[in-house]
Amino acid sequence: GHITAETFMAILRDKASGICVDSEGFRTAGSMVSVLPRDPTLPCVHFFTATPDPSRSVFKPFVFVAGRKPAPQVRSPTVRDDPAKKIPRFQSTVDRRHELYRRHQAALELMERDQERGQKLLQTLRDLEKQGLEGMNALLA
Repeated sequence: GHITAETFMAILRDKASGICVDSEGFRTAGSMVSVLPRDPTLPCVHFFTATPDPSRSVFKPFVFVAGRKPAPQVRSPTVRDDPAKKIPRFQSTVDRRHELYRRHQAALELMERDQERGQKLLQTLRDLEKQGLEGMNALLA
């Protein structure tokens, strides 16, 4: 049949199949769906969750092209006075979690603490994901 990016996102979110794991000490790390057009003049579009448990994550679209600088929100965090770079090494610890990951963790806590607000938030995330898919379809049309 006709398989779309949405089809693959649904597969990666399928807990019943065991593909999406969120318990027992192991979690699905991050998920990715790529759309690779047959026309070489069109860009590839990659959707990443970059967060665990795709059933509660949003797939975010990325298009990689030459000469573009990444937005500050997607850069890896830097650590001031990084204990990994001091001698002796690792004498202290720092929070290396990416800002977007921290925000995702806060969203998951909300979803677990307040189901009604959590469902509203999840729907907002899915609406944003849908906008990304619509943007991809417009870009590739």
